[in-house]
Amino acid sequence: MRLPLWLSLPIGALALLAWPAAGYASVGVGVQAAPVHLEGLAHPGGQYALTPVYVVNTGTEAESVSISIERISAGTGRTVPPGWIRASSAPVRLPGARSARIPLQLTVPRTAAPGRYFSDVVAKGSASVSAGGAELGVAAATGLEFTVAPGAASAGWFSAPGWLLPYVLGVIVLGAVAVGVRRSGVRIRVERAPARTAARGGRNDVA
Repeated sequence: MRLPLWLSLPIGALALLAWPAAGYASVGVGVQAAPVHLEGLAHPGGQYALTPVYVVNTGTEAESVSISIERISAGTGRTVPPGWIRASSAPVRLPGARSARIPLQLTVPRTAAPGRYFSDVVAKGSASVSAGGAELGVAAATGLEFTVAPGAASAGWFSAPGWLLPYVLGVIVLGAVAVGVRRSGVRIRVERAPARTAARGGRNDVA
């Protein structure tokens, strides 16, 4: 019996999808659809935690997934220099059909120009696929976007000089001691005794 054309196409597509799964291992890497971004504004000289990037091993074989920053898609803004982004836990080893969230840190140089920045976060797998005599790597990408505002990043409390903390603690301790003595009612009086003269009336005693 000959199947109608409208029915044979879906069945053929299902057969092609099922054939590799039945006899062969598969490889693949997926990444989140939403872009990686920064909550708020960045400033020159600051360090910021970006939203983690979600990656998944879509194949059946284990994959070692690494992260790189590249401008491969259309978007508005300055290109993000790769050295500004660091993936703290990449590469990450993922068994088949497993996923992970990889934290990303943004470090903005003090010389960075203000404005909107855009690039792509690319998740690359360690496996490759042969096609037409060429070896093709498996990878997936999502957007990366943030804005650098004018003005240097505000310095944190711990960036104060090293001598400042002991000085402040010393002042606090002395103040606490003074308050304690005042409340206890103890009075300390210092008097200076007059010096004794060696001779009275200018006379010398002769033996």
